[in-house]
Amino acid sequence: MNKKRKFISIALASALFLGIASPTFVACKDYDDDINNLQRQIDEINVTIKELQELIDAGYFIKSITNTDNGISILMSNGKTYTLTNGQDGKSVVWTIGQDGYWYQDGVKTQYKAIGVDGKNGKDGEDGKDGEDGKDGQDGQNGKDGKYYVPNQETGCFDIYQDGKLVSSTDIKWRGTEDEGKAGITAVLNGNTLTLSGVKGETDTVIIYIGKQLGSVAFVPEVMSSVVSYPTTTDEFYHLATYLDENKYNAATKVFTPQSNWKKSNIVNMLYRLNPEDAYVDTLTIATFLNRSVSTRAAANDKFNLLSVENNKFENGIASINATVDPSALSTDSKNDIVALQVWVGQNAVTSDYVHITSSPIDVILVDSINTIVGSNVKEFYSRTKSIKGTPENDAFIKQYVSLDAEANFAFKYDESIDLKEKVGLYSNIKENYLAKLGFVGMSYEFSLPKEYNATDEQKTNQQWFVEMTDGVVKANAKNLVNGLTPAIGRTPVVRVDAYLTANGGANKYLVASSYIKLSIERTTPQPGVDKPDYNVNMSSAKEYEYHTLSGSGTLVVEMPWTDINNKLYGLTGLNAKNFWDYYGGSSDTYAVQISTIDKTNREISLLYQQIQADQNWVTNNNGIPGVIFGIMLNKGEQTTSNINLGINNLIKTENTYKDVNGKGAKYVVEIVIPSDNKKVYGDFRLVQEFYVREDCKNFTYNPLYYYDNFAGASNCIVVKGQLNTSWEMSSVVSEHFEKINGKSVFQYYNTVNNVKSLEFQWKSGVTGVTPGADQVQKADFTVALRQAMTKGTEVKNMTYKTVLVNGEECNFNYNIVFVNPFKAGTGKTISVYGNGIGENIGETMPQVLVMDNDNDIVYSYDVNAGSLALSDKATDDYKVAVPTVTYAFDDTEADYKELVNNMSQGSILEVDASSGVFTWKNEGARLKRDYNLTVIAKVTFANLSEVQCRIPVVLTATK
Repeated sequence: MNKKRKFISIALASALFLGIASPTFVACKDYDDDINNLQRQIDEINVTIKELQELIDAGYFIKSITNTDNGISILMSNGKTYTLTNGQDGKSVVWTIGQDGYWYQDGVKTQYKAIGVDGKNGKDGEDGKDGEDGKDGQDGQNGKDGKYYVPNQETGCFDIYQDGKLVSSTDIKWRGTEDEGKAGITAVLNGNTLTLSGVKGETDTVIIYIGKQLGSVAFVPEVMSSVVSYPTTTDEFYHLATYLDENKYNAATKVFTPQSNWKKSNIVNMLYRLNPEDAYVDTLTIATFLNRSVSTRAAANDKFNLLSVENNKFENGIASINATVDPSALSTDSKNDIVALQVWVGQNAVTSDYVHITSSPIDVILVDSINTIVGSNVKEFYSRTKSIKGTPENDAFIKQYVSLDAEANFAFKYDESIDLKEKVGLYSNIKENYLAKLGFVGMSYEFSLPKEYNATDEQKTNQQWFVEMTDGVVKANAKNLVNGLTPAIGRTPVVRVDAYLTANGGANKYLVASSYIKLSIERTTPQPGVDKPDYNVNMSSAKEYEYHTLSGSGTLVVEMPWTDINNKLYGLTGLNAKNFWDYYGGSSDTYAVQISTIDKTNREISLLYQQIQADQNWVTNNNGIPGVIFGIMLNKGEQTTSNINLGINNLIKTENTYKDVNGKGAKYVVEIVIPSDNKKVYGDFRLVQEFYVREDCKNFTYNPLYYYDNFAGASNCIVVKGQLNTSWEMSSVVSEHFEKINGKSVFQYYNTVNNVKSLEFQWKSGVTGVTPGADQVQKADFTVALRQAMTKGTEVKNMTYKTVLVNGEECNFNYNIVFVNPFKAGTGKTISVYGNGIGENIGETMPQVLVMDNDNDIVYSYDVNAGSLALSDKATDDYKVAVPTVTYAFDDTEADYKELVNNMSQGSILEVDASSGVFTWKNEGARLKRDYNLTVIAKVTFANLSEVQCRIPVVLTATK
């Protein structure tokens, strides 16, 4: 091979080893001519190389290369092995890059990094002995500062590179060792290139391209992040923030202290598109993630700790990457976490676009995997929260979590067995799904049988004595039950299950949850996972009550005598009074009474929850819920009497307190709940009674002689014009505002209405200028009045009233009382005075004063004969009013008045006598060019009754 051809080969090898070794490769040179020259070189090599090239061209790929005594052996994907022999006698060497990124010599890992990224973390340390932690595993070996080793074709030794740049040369040989000047084949498989030297018949290096070079990698997005402008994973990352350690607990309470020094997440699949889609990738292709901050995207800030590749698959132009997240590497602000995939095909690194990564912490509980339905109906076991190293796992310890009357999780027949391994699962309440469904792996379960779990009999019978367990399979203990297994029937042993998870990429397992499973041993084979239906029995049909019909002593709602109880309770279950309690009420034979209603916000609320023992005569009268009278006696023997009665009295609340349901009033639901000992045998028993209590809160009917829908701008009005007392006054008797009922006023009637405690009238808060005070609100002659004379035609005052019920509820109402002023001003004549006259010009306004009532009859006017104002006969005889006071004054708001007084010359006079009404105009020098229209207001005040303003026109004329 001539020097030029050798140079081309070396140049291409250098390009492959140097030019594409940076983490972000961009092809920038056309090597077509050189490749053609190389192909001519291969064509000239012996037939074995040619056949190898033809196989590669046909689509087969190299699966492995190993050294032999006289060369190298190449296994192709067609299953055949091909041998290349040494050019000289000598030892052959095969170099490959392992998935951990190191160079391997003849299948043995060296200490030389082949790619410039950190190695994967080492395995976690083993758990320490009791009382001390296991140490964390150390990180795997890595190229310090990102340094890696590249074969130098000229020297036959490795050079050290960093970030694609030569750092230094070494004397570490990669080319085959020489023996007395003889060298064997050296094969370097580096991504899509196979570099050969020392091949028989050739003196120079030969490079074979075994596939297309990978140019780019692109994430296949399906979901965009909601917080940054990057795509994110289709499936979410979740992690478990803590685990449990039997040696880590609160010294005082023995409660586990959650541990956080681990890394555990689910596995999320991420898809990337390869370009070209038929680019060469193989089982040695390395995939790793680098992560950066959104705010700082410089390469110097690259890290490789956020995502780890669990496994990858390259097929049909798609890279399928299964990844886990390290929660400790997440940023405080999640929007900063972005990752890119690096695919290393040999020393060629291609970096993808960025993906936004988030991870949410979730909880973990142990559940019954047979009966737990995802998203609802979660059947959790009895969770253990304390360490068994801190406190012995004795009877008292277990009963903190599983009381003797607690419901059994599973049941099995006394002569059969139950395999608990098939019935447990790890579940997240937060995500409402099983951890396995969320992508978590590495679960395992360990079962143990505690030594004691005792009954409450005098002998403290140990339930554990009746069973044995092997690898989570429980059955009756034939070694103890030597005369048959039937004594195990009815026993309720417990089993502890501990759930473990392995950390990300590690072999060590960590305790994440621990629970007790309670078992019930039955006479017959129970139907697995199927509960018997509950018995829901109505004590009677729903009842409706009008509150005012209830008595203080009580009104019976329902009664169930012993005959009904035998039919509805014992008859339905097929049990009698004696053996009924063998299957119901738990170990203490208890049942519950509960009463509920619905509040104004449409929320069901509990008013009473009371546990009662059978054979206990339970009676409540207002001390449980005011207004409810209850008496229950459920016996345990066949000769005693059972009875249930329920009543209500006038202390019960209505829809004024609770929600009005369908117009029926407040709804009450009374339940007597008798729990089954084993729902696989009998369902729970519920005796139900529903009733309603209504109070209409109807207002009294208004007196049609007074009532107006609308008057003077107000609605719902009682209009009053005052009444004659000693004299006429602006007052009204409240009882007259309403129609009489059966000949009685509202004050007389309310005393006859059942369950009404009082009737109260009050002015609305903030109403002023009225009387009386609160001490008069319940009087039958309750009178309301204005405190001072009316100055307007009408005054509107808001009145409230309420009925107070015996149960403390109130019915509130309000209406408007409109007081109408009895008097009004009449119209007086205009008085004219010559405005340009010399000296004082005088006029009298008193004769124009005129007050009338609303019937337009004169009440107060000028008597010509007497020369003064006088009351009319109607005023004195009908209204019986005293002589009013009258004062006179100009209306100083009028424009003409202001112009005169502001511009009069010195010595001029414009005034009116306040008591006589005589006005004077003295013009000292001005000559009026026009008439000036003025008004004198005569204010007529009838004490504590009415104030009338008579407006009397006065004109100062410019001409005589």
